Amino acid sequence: MPETQVGDISIYYEVKGSGYPLLMIMGLSFSLLDWGDVFLDELAKHYQVIVFDNRDSGRTRSQSTDNYTTADMANDAAGLLNVLGIAQAHVLGLSMGGMIAQLFALRHASKLNKLILSCTMAGGDCSDFNPNNQGDLLDLIFPESYLAISNNRKKAEDFFKKTSLYHSQPDGFSRLIQAHNTHDTCNLLQGIKAPTLIITGDSDSVITPVNSNILNSKIFGSELKIIKQAGHGFLYSHTAEFAKILIDFLS
Repeated sequence: MPETQVGDISIYYEVKGSGYPLLMIMGLSFSLLDWGDVFLDELAKHYQVIVFDNRDSGRTRSQSTDNYTTADMANDAAGLLNVLGIAQAHVLGLSMGGMIAQLFALRHASKLNKLILSCTMAGGDCSDFNPNNQGDLLDLIFPESYLAISNNRKKAEDFFKKTSLYHSQPDGFSRLIQAHNTHDTCNLLQGIKAPTLIITGDSDSVITPVNSNILNSKIFGSELKIIKQAGHGFLYSHTAEFAKILIDFLS
């Protein structure tokens, strides 16, 4: 199986396609399976797509039970590129993965070509985030209008029924939450020099669109795209549109 040792963890990863490398960093608790085959296959037509499981997620094995930070997780991502012999890549971060990607851009700038920050935030005092987001996953990440369309809820339920087997376990989840809640790049974002695309859904109730406006205002020269009638889960509800936005920006 594709695993490699990076520091104190054994990272599970997969590589698809060929072309310029695109490293993709998943969000809180989810595994690489949550990117979905349709999205990955479309990107793999254009790029060498590298996906992996973060600390305490999926099939990545952590040897440490100590707390860690999003900066440590950015170091994990950079370490994976080193092991794979990849000097530079585009980086896409989704949700918490976008928080990790910000620190990748700040700490490992020489390894970064273009940056995509998707449905994410800076954390700290400059962000609008409701820490009490609870309830049914589908109702959190999709607008009611999407779930009301015939078969959409069942398709999403069937998908997450398969991938949830690889979501974080309680002890690992608590460490991830600690890393998430202590993330703060509010006063650092001006240090990101790579060409940056920021993407949000106009109906995201998990990490609200204002967070993308904040990122856009603080990262010089960044571009903001807003997907209409889309929530936090636009990776699933607007797959083709999301992929096209990425490909257009990267090319």
